Amino acid sequence: RSPGAGEGRCAVCGDNASCQHYGVRTCEGCKGFFKRTVQKNAKYICLANKDCPVDKRRRNRCQFCRFQKCLAVGMVKEVVRTDSLKGRRGRLPSKPKQPPDASPVSLITSLVRAHIDSIPSATKLDYSKFQESAPCPFEKEDSVDVQQFYDLLTGSMDVIRKWAEKIQGFTELPKEDQDLLLESAFLELFILRLAYRSKPEEGKLIFCNGVVLHRQQCVRGFGEWIDAILEFSQSLHRMSVDVPSFSCLAALVIITGETPSTPAPPCPHPHLVSVTAVPHPVCHPDRHGLKEPKRVEELQNRIVGCLKDHVAAAGAETGRSSCLSKLLGKLPELRSLCTQGLQRIFYLKLEDLVPPPPIVDKIFMDTLPF
Repeated sequence: RSPGAGEGRCAVCGDNASCQHYGVRTCEGCKGFFKRTVQKNAKYICLANKDCPVDKRRRNRCQFCRFQKCLAVGMVKEVVRTDSLKGRRGRLPSKPKQPPDASPVSLITSLVRAHIDSIPSATKLDYSKFQESAPCPFEKEDSVDVQQFYDLLTGSMDVIRKWAEKIQGFTELPKEDQDLLLESAFLELFILRLAYRSKPEEGKLIFCNGVVLHRQQCVRGFGEWIDAILEFSQSLHRMSVDVPSFSCLAALVIITGETPSTPAPPCPHPHLVSVTAVPHPVCHPDRHGLKEPKRVEELQNRIVGCLKDHVAAAGAETGRSSCLSKLLGKLPELRSLCTQGLQRIFYLKLEDLVPPPPIVDKIFMDTLPF
């Protein structure tokens, strides 16, 4: 049996599932249930303790718990078609109908669309190179390992650039600012997106081109950095970050100004979720030199607002307290992991087995303090 053979199951109930619906591989039954629930804005009540088992046999017993399971596995409400999207089979509109100063709902919808468009389909993952048994990780890396490391990095650059260009407002920034933000955030985005896609409990790393590799196949090229990424991935998965929250978080990694964003106004519903005392670790010293930092900060504040609104609404819907502080707390962790990545590049440059690609070399040189 191939490594991907066991992945044809519905993420919600475990029934057979042949393709993705609303961002997650699900069966037709759970797809229809999720769609009807979102379109009708249905509200359910659990008659037990909000932890009912949801499987193929018992999925119809508690609609509340089934819908929460749909959200927990990452099904995206924003992708469900409404009457205005009739005939588009659940796809988001190709162009936003709102002007540039669109509402938070419009912005978060565009962020979700950008994320989904930039990830490999779960049905088209490439396991052709996957091996659980690889050369001894304690052996010294050779040129093949280093070349693979560089190829995986550079291969994600174009994907991340195309993703960034779909962030509402990004392409309206000066081209120099776009390039500065993209190159400054590249390693952090590489780590964050890889961590969110991958399956750390199985040692599987899913890269942006759909290639799936085992940890053992990466450890000689990535060194200790790969274990740090997998550890970060586990912590991210434990938080059960949904797609809209992740889409906002990824956007904040790149849309980051030189100074802390403006504090948000007090939450109008403090009994639902407390967001007034949330730290704002969304500033970055490496972003100096922006031509229009004010515009970057304004866009950053809009994304923070979107994230707060979504987390507050999700918290009220599920009865759980806000995880906004924990979510934003991942940004400093990312910077630490980025530093480890730069140290790995520095080490490989010293080894000089394979010259680094120009873009990797530029990103590395631009981080030097002199």
